Amino acid sequence: MYFEYNEKKPDNFTEDWDGQYQIIPWMAYIASIPHVIYLVTTFKEDGTPNAALEGWSSFTGEGDNYFVIISGLLKSSHTYQNIKRDRIFCVNFLSSKYIDQIKKTISENEIETDEIRNSGFTLEKAETMMIPRIKESFLKLECQFEWEKELIPGSTNITVCGRVIHISVEKEFARSNVSTRFNDSFMFHLMAMKDPITGKRIRGGIGKIDLIEEMDL
Repeated sequence: MYFEYNEKKPDNFTEDWDGQYQIIPWMAYIASIPHVIYLVTTFKEDGTPNAALEGWSSFTGEGDNYFVIISGLLKSSHTYQNIKRDRIFCVNFLSSKYIDQIKKTISENEIETDEIRNSGFTLEKAETMMIPRIKESFLKLECQFEWEKELIPGSTNITVCGRVIHISVEKEFARSNVSTRFNDSFMFHLMAMKDPITGKRIRGGIGKIDLIEEMDL
């Protein structure tokens, strides 16, 4: 048995919080597709470091060209305003042991707050651009703004593409075999779901990679 849906939202899929479906498509709560999460770091207009939890992204390219495509960046966010102004940003991947510190970047993000130091992380300079990085990150991508696009005219969100100019990768992560490399590295947002019959929210969570089989890919 399958539940089948078209583009019309089911009547029983009510919002769990105001404006939910303006930011996140209701279909995402049916598909519940995991996505890797990370902190984007930028500078605010006054030079204060900014850190924002992001996901909904892809990492792609060819040859010497490698890109980060952030598909769901809020136009109203400090991060988007900073990227729009300075045209640079850094993607910082952190292991699950930093979950509590990452949460703090969400709850304490006033305009005057240094969200890197305030969350217990160590601020470090980037190699190729004037952008903050997080020292505790095992993988850092320094990015230059390439383009932006609204997926829907007048959307709350914006899709932003950044060209990766420089990569910094922790030696232990870079040289380890696949059975240990991902043991405690990337974190994934495991989407909440909606019960198709009742419309009730089914909680999601944070997950890690579990290796099934080594392959030559």
